[in-house]
Amino acid sequence: MSRECFRILCERLCSLEKRDTTFMKCIPLETSKKAGIKRVAIALYTLRSSAEYATIGRLFGVSKATVCVIFIEFCVKVWEVLSSDYLHCNIATENKIDGNVKGFEAMGFPQCFGALDGCHIEVKPPKNEAFDHYNYKGWYSMVLLALVDYR
Repeated sequence: MSRECFRILCERLCSLEKRDTTFMKCIPLETSKKAGIKRVAIALYTLRSSAEYATIGRLFGVSKATVCVIFIEFCVKVWEVLSSDYLHCNIATENKIDGNVKGFEAMGFPQCFGALDGCHIEVKPPKNEAFDHYNYKGWYSMVLLALVDYR
């Protein structure tokens, strides 16, 4: 993600910002220029990484529970703020859902809305860069997930 894209995302999600309380200091949305924008950075790193919350927490100096809370808040806010710009309002109408269910029923899969599958796509890790997508099969990969309808 480019710096410009990151900056725009942070501007659009400005409502994620928290305030200090009497009991604790918040994890700021925007801190000094050097520190960057920590809450969005934590959420984006969580999305792109296969690392556990505890590992991500250690990287950013926060607890595992805090990573989880920030990640969930980020996902909810992205949905609220960006879904109207990027998802059509008729993406999952009642008629489309009924059509998918009936299509799967005709194929012998009752009460099914979609089919989900995934596969590993081999990638070459960047040289001199940490890359944590080493899979259980013994090689570096990214996971491709696809959700399809009955057609």
